[in-house]
Amino acid sequence: MSRLATQLAADLPGESGSGLQWIRALRDTGARHFRKHGLPTRKDEAWKYTALGVLEQGGLRLATKTEPPSTPSSHSPPLAQAGFNLTMLDGQLLQQSGTPRAGLTVLSLADALSKDINGLQVLLESLPQGNSGDGFSALNTATLDSGVLVHVAAGTDGGRLMINWSTQAREKSLLFNTRVCVILEPDARLELLEQFESPQGNSNTCNIVLQADLGENADLQHIRFQQESEGAGLITRTEVSQQTDSEYAYFGFDLGGGLVRHDLHATLLGSGAKSDLSGAYLLDGKRHVDNHARVDHQAAGGFSEQFFRGVASGSAKAIFNTAVCVHPGADETEARQSNANILLSAKAEINTKPELEIYADEVIASHGATVGQLDEQAVFYLRSRGLNEQEARQLLTTAFCRSVSDRLRDPQLGEVISQRMMDVMPQAE
Repeated sequence: MSRLATQLAADLPGESGSGLQWIRALRDTGARHFRKHGLPTRKDEAWKYTALGVLEQGGLRLATKTEPPSTPSSHSPPLAQAGFNLTMLDGQLLQQSGTPRAGLTVLSLADALSKDINGLQVLLESLPQGNSGDGFSALNTATLDSGVLVHVAAGTDGGRLMINWSTQAREKSLLFNTRVCVILEPDARLELLEQFESPQGNSNTCNIVLQADLGENADLQHIRFQQESEGAGLITRTEVSQQTDSEYAYFGFDLGGGLVRHDLHATLLGSGAKSDLSGAYLLDGKRHVDNHARVDHQAAGGFSEQFFRGVASGSAKAIFNTAVCVHPGADETEARQSNANILLSAKAEINTKPELEIYADEVIASHGATVGQLDEQAVFYLRSRGLNEQEARQLLTTAFCRSVSDRLRDPQLGEVISQRMMDVMPQAE
């Protein structure tokens, strides 16, 4: 194992902690897998372009339960108003505000693990973590305690739930592990809005696993916005299982962070299920953002789309890998993949790879990936209309990424995010 993995393994608690027997067994399994495989390396195909050296150089240590959160020194303004708000500080639930709608239940994960929540055990035990590529997931499971459970009752609309994530800057960099479990019963609806912003100078890393179980005809809209400081790390894994006619829409916006990795996986178990994964990433300096998306069609008549746009300047590096697998029996599936990128610097790097595996009949599938530069004729046209060169290039790149924010169901939220993207749009070098 790497020096970092060895240190994190040494930081793991010697005992599996409190809770029911199955919880302790789950933690033990995660710890065993992590001690055996450690963290992902470039030998793992899915991590080929993402090295963890920057975390090792920072002397990252595992946060423990003996380090409770305190009141944050400052709050980032919320992107939008929500009926119910959660503040997560240092990976733990600090406070709740607002009034949840009827049918929406939110519990700290520690409280949820002490109760007999229907479906929670099956959900937690379904997370794959048996190889070196799953090292962060195994570590998350080994320390399973911090996080939240979100449950929406059948036939109800939970409205908008906002989670505001931040960590406190400190002398030593810490790794915080958090689990978010979302259970939507049949015909339930929820909009989950996550916002990641921490004080400048923060060099912590958050390792967040989000698991969602969508019942028949359930609808989950998931927006993840992050604008962390350049020294901060963010590792997320999102696992979504979808039953018949359910819909999952993901929108990811990466405007910051030093080392960022998102693993998105939707499994369409029921016929007619739909998965829509979209994202925009804006990189400058030495930022590194890696998006890995996979959709497994396991039932007939499903629909999936991946739509990502990226802009990179400076010495930044972006990775996008999208894979769709249409399993035997998943006939009449429709799958679309699109990833377009703009390079604004000779030193910036973008690696994109669409993948398709089809083992069924009457399937409609398409994929496309491009990496290029701004259209100089378009720049000239805008300059001829009175804009200077910097303004013309900023307008074109913002419009390019706005094609993602315009897909949001809430136009007002889309406008706010579009403005935030314009404010930090990388410049040509």
